[in-house]
Amino acid sequence: MESSITYKPVRRCIYCGASGGKLTREHIIPFGLGGSWVLPDASCKVCAALTAKVEQFCLRPMLGRFRIQMKLPTRRPGERPDALPLEIVRADGSLDSKPLPIEEHPITCIGFDWAAPRLLDGKPPKNTFEGRLIVRYAGTDRNFLKHAKGEGDKVKLGTFGAAIFARMLAKIGHSYAVANMPPNSFEPMLPNLILGNDTDLYASYLVGGDKSGWSPKSAHCLHSGYLQDCTSGGVTYTLAGITLFEIVGMPRYHVIVGRKLGPPAGDFRFA
Repeated sequence: MESSITYKPVRRCIYCGASGGKLTREHIIPFGLGGSWVLPDASCKVCAALTAKVEQFCLRPMLGRFRIQMKLPTRRPGERPDALPLEIVRADGSLDSKPLPIEEHPITCIGFDWAAPRLLDGKPPKNTFEGRLIVRYAGTDRNFLKHAKGEGDKVKLGTFGAAIFARMLAKIGHSYAVANMPPNSFEPMLPNLILGNDTDLYASYLVGGDKSGWSPKSAHCLHSGYLQDCTSGGVTYTLAGITLFEIVGMPRYHVIVGRKLGPPAGDFRFA
């Protein structure tokens, strides 16, 4: 888990700009993923509800079992189960489900190997992603495979959605840039995507994979990232590089935060 940091209060919603009414704090990395970097007074009630809905999907259907296995934080520890259903998709398309203790489930993490953000490649917006689903297996015991007995049987590892996962990455990149960059140093491009106002059209335009081949020199940590400048079409942008669950070798994502207006971005890394 990264070291705990509480930034200066923003005193406005970083998504819609509202400054009146009650403002809530934002976890830059979701609390349920081990995030302890907090941005106070940074989200209005309406926007907080929208971003929470996005995070809940990513943290529960997509990464919920992995979070339990990794013992990542939860606000309801008393409700964390000791067993979950293992779902087997049979060759004929039928679905079987049987309860298994958490320790008998496959330890897998779901992510995406995406093409670079379309903006960086000079491509127009498109409401689909180019790339593939990535599954990293972190366990050594594969006894769970005994439950997939028939030829063609598959173990269901989770439910995933590329566009909604991209919205969570956008929220992480945007909130980190607001917390660490000087005021008015970039023109935000992500709030409409984060709040779902663009019907995901700009998800693959502003969020994608890192194809640079960069690899960290230090030991793997839980999550890592940085801010940097990048140029496309003669325009300079602020970019956030984000790796969630670096410890199991998940891919790094590139998120275009906004058009650059101020001094060079400072690098960051969190564990």
